[in-house]
Amino acid sequence: KQWYQRRVRATTIPRRAETANREHNDKDDCFRGEGYGFKASDIRLYFNARLEEDILHHASKCDVAVIAFETVGDLLEVKIICEVLNSKSDLLNEKALSTWVTLTCGTEDTVDTGGSVTSCIEVLAACPQVTGVGVNCTEPHLVAPIIGKIKQVLKDCNAEEKLIVVYPNSGETYLCRGLQDGETDHWKKHSMYEDWKYADAAKEWIESGANIVGGCCRITADDIAELVENLGRV
Repeated sequence: KQWYQRRVRATTIPRRAETANREHNDKDDCFRGEGYGFKASDIRLYFNARLEEDILHHASKCDVAVIAFETVGDLLEVKIICEVLNSKSDLLNEKALSTWVTLTCGTEDTVDTGGSVTSCIEVLAACPQVTGVGVNCTEPHLVAPIIGKIKQVLKDCNAEEKLIVVYPNSGETYLCRGLQDGETDHWKKHSMYEDWKYADAAKEWIESGANIVGGCCRITADDIAELVENLGRV
């Protein structure tokens, strides 16, 4: 079986690991511009350091099959990830390591820093070292339209062999600030998700073309178990 058709071990390389659906105090620094304010050279250094030969060798020895670049919310970061992966192509092939890159999106059209979702997908579609493309830690109602964008871009770029990977959060807003009067949790629920069920939504994502489905923040083991039970398979 291919790695995505069996139980596999994956490891993640996040950089900021912040969901796009977060809330700061007005006075706090919540910069969402290109590179989150970091220079391209700094971002490149970060990812190069995490894909050193000894690290990839150790990952391979531990039976890691997939390197996941997740919660990526910036077009510049997407471009640099692809540059670094290209420079490590021989090493990745030698260690039989696949990769996926998943975006965190504020809307169905924009990633966290305001860049185009479509532009990010186009860059990823053109990178031979990227095995899977998708979205994570994003509000669930955005997943289906983003899957549609991914499918269209992959088709246009003759890259339909790439997998579509989705694992959104629960749709709650993360409060990156001190709690205010009446607040008891750093996750704020929204009425639009009161009757929402992860397992039902996940089945729709699979039917829409997602190859790999999971959950990020606030999606529980029980949610995943219900999906597996409904599908009748892992």
